[in-house]
Amino acid sequence: MKLNNPARCLATAAVALWLTGCSVPEGTVITDCLDKGTLRPICGMQSPEDIAIVPGGDFLLLSELGDMGAFPGRILLFNVNDESWLPIYPVADAISPTGPQGDPGCTEPPGEAISPHGTHLVKLADGSWRYLVVNHGGREAVELFTVQLPDQGEPALQWEGCVYPADNTLINDVVGTADGDVIFTRMFRPLDFLGELRGIAGFKTGDVWRWNRNDGLKQLPGTGGALTNGIEISADERYIFINQYMDKAIHKYDLVEERLVATADVPHVDNSAWGPDGRLWLTSHKMEMPVYRACTKDHSVTCGMAFDIVALDPDTMDSRVIFSHQGPPMGAATVATAHRGKVYMGSFLGDRLLIAPLGLFR
Repeated sequence: MKLNNPARCLATAAVALWLTGCSVPEGTVITDCLDKGTLRPICGMQSPEDIAIVPGGDFLLLSELGDMGAFPGRILLFNVNDESWLPIYPVADAISPTGPQGDPGCTEPPGEAISPHGTHLVKLADGSWRYLVVNHGGREAVELFTVQLPDQGEPALQWEGCVYPADNTLINDVVGTADGDVIFTRMFRPLDFLGELRGIAGFKTGDVWRWNRNDGLKQLPGTGGALTNGIEISADERYIFINQYMDKAIHKYDLVEERLVATADVPHVDNSAWGPDGRLWLTSHKMEMPVYRACTKDHSVTCGMAFDIVALDPDTMDSRVIFSHQGPPMGAATVATAHRGKVYMGSFLGDRLLIAPLGLFR
């Protein structure tokens, strides 16, 4: 498909901006692993992009991003009591599936090739807990895991199947419902001409899809946006909140009526998580291309890119910044998850998880 002249000009301008070499602030590239005041990094990981709280509260699940599938990652189990962590998938003694619960054609687990991205933990109607993981490694899919919760010892993951997207899709984030439906965002179409760069230039490249075991895939109408990113779902499963990254907006979408019902202006939002006060916590990037370019030369290097945590009232859609940070010990945060008086922040770059006192988020 050829772009029209205005589209071609904008895409070319985006490429030029992307490649522009400019000076970057001190602390953009972080090479140490030192506390800064009450901010504490836990290092040695690979870009823990998303976070889920395991029922019981003693553990977190972290997804290690592999630069959109350029290299594999792992799912980590993080102990909040002693701040230790270990890989929980893939592992040599992974639990065998009981039978595919996703697409009938998905019968083999991703194994060592897994390259995780966005995740979501949902309690199904039968009382079990399903962990949904966007995977770019070996295949583009949403992987379905059951979380095994023993009376004693550490949780484990049992792979149960996967959901394939439509062709020409790069998935970003996912949520699930109690009845087993899977809802995910398509960020852009990687096979399209200048696919990702068209999104950077502000063209609609993404949307939201819903999968049901009986009916299969369905594109949700009215969900288009520029680099559609994170997604979260309300407790009653009536609404989803869609982060339209380059539109600098959050869309509230009614899943029953299948229509957009409200919009809030928040710039460059990555992932979302429900805060302890019932508001939706959004992680918003200060997207400066020279800083981004300096950081992404090596995805293993920790980036100090400025970010805000924005609290959004899901009813009024009013929002305000409750935390801001730039530089060491970590920037470029993707998600902020509050738990037991602390806030855990992941990133799409670098080697660490960042922990801060909940009292800083006001």
